[in-house]
Amino acid sequence: MKEIFREIKKQPTINRIDHLNFPAHIHDDIELVFVEKGGGEAYCDGKKYTLTENSFFLAFPNQVHYYNNCVSGQYVLIIMKPSALLSYNGVFEDGIPCSALYQASPKDDSSIYALVEILIGDLEKHGYSSIIAAYLTALFGKLLSKYQIDKMQTSHKTLLQVLQYCAAHYKEPITIESIAKSLHISRSTISHIFSSRLSINFCDYINSLRLLEAEQLLKNKNYSITEISYKCGFSTIRTFNRAFLKRYGISPSEYRNS
Repeated sequence: MKEIFREIKKQPTINRIDHLNFPAHIHDDIELVFVEKGGGEAYCDGKKYTLTENSFFLAFPNQVHYYNNCVSGQYVLIIMKPSALLSYNGVFEDGIPCSALYQASPKDDSSIYALVEILIGDLEKHGYSSIIAAYLTALFGKLLSKYQIDKMQTSHKTLLQVLQYCAAHYKEPITIESIAKSLHISRSTISHIFSSRLSINFCDYINSLRLLEAEQLLKNKNYSITEISYKCGFSTIRTFNRAFLKRYGISPSEYRNS
C-alpha cells in the first residue's frame, strides 16, 4: 500500500533529472513530466500509465500521483501553481483530464519540444523570471489543446473537500466520524474515498501528513522529539516513533543525528 503525503512548493521548479522516484503524493500545484529518455510507469488517481520517450504526464492540482521504475532516464519535471498561468487558471480549477498521458510526436510537436528546451536553457542561465513565466504559459497553451478536459465531477470535489479538511486538521484528534460530522458527508463515502480512490488506510494517511511536518521540525534542534510528536498531532511518543520507523526505516532521533 502506497503512503500518500501532501507536498507544498512555493515557486515554480523546472529540473532535468535522471529518475523519478517519488512516493504517492498530492499538492496544490500542476506537475508535468516530459520523458526525454527512458520510461517507466506513472499513476494518477488510481490509473496506471506507461511512460515512453517523448511522452508527457500531467497531474492536475490535488490529484494523487506517483511513479514507478522511472530510472536511468532523462526527465524534465515542472511543478508550478495554476495561478502562474493566468490565461488557463480556470481550467485547473474546474476541470480534470480524461487521461494524464499525452504521447508527443517529433513531427507534429516540434514547437512543444522547442519550448521545453528554451525553458531549461533560460532557467539555468538567468533563473526564474517573467520571460520564463511567458514560456510556461505558451507551453501549457499548446499542451492543453492535446488533452481532453472534462468538468470536475461531484465525487472529485468531495474528495478534495475531505483532503483539504485533513490538511487543515491533521494535528488534531481527527477521525472519519469527525470529518463526516464537520463536512456533512456520510461516513461510508469518506471510507470509500480512502479505500477505493486513494488506496490507503485513513490512519496511515493522517500519519503521513504528521510525519511530513515532523521531518521538517526535526531539523530544528530547539524542539525535543517529544515536543515534536505532540506538535504534529501524535497522541503518544510511542505512536510517533513507530510510525516514523515504518516510513523512514530509522527512528526520529537517528534521523535528527544523521
